[in-house]
Formats: sequence, C-alpha cells, structure tokens
Amino acid sequence: MIFMKESFRYLSLITQVGLTILFTVFLFTVLGVYLDRLLESGAVFTLLFVLMGCISAMWTAYKLIMKTLPEDTKPK
Repeated sequence: MIFMKESFRYLSLITQVGLTILFTVFLFTVLGVYLDRLLESGAVFTLLFVLMGCISAMWTAYKLIMKTLPEDTKPK
C-alpha cells in the first residue's frame, strides 16, 4: 500500500510540474503577443516574454520538485 501512495505522489508531482510549465509559458506568450499588437512592435515582446516564461517555468518547476522530494534524495 505504501508503494501505491508513493506512486500517486510522484504522478501528481509530474502532472503539477507539467501544468505549471504549460500555463506559465502560455500566459507569458499571451502577454507578449498582446503587447506586440498594442505597441505594433513586430515580435519583440513575444520572443522576450516566451524566453522569460520558459525561465520562470523551469525555476518554478525546480523549486516544486525540490520541495516535494524526500530529504535523502536531494543533492548535497
């Protein structure tokens, strides 16, 4: 039964990390597209905000994984 608990824990972690990355990059992209259309600046803000969204999503996912993993599996 403990194995099932751990399996569901890691399955939920994978799902949460995936959704975090998806929504963060999506929201930053939408904001960049909106600013480009508003300011008529080509794709400058879209590219900038996609890059910022990717960096932010990876940092958030890293923090989420490190918070969830047991202490004995964390790097020292």
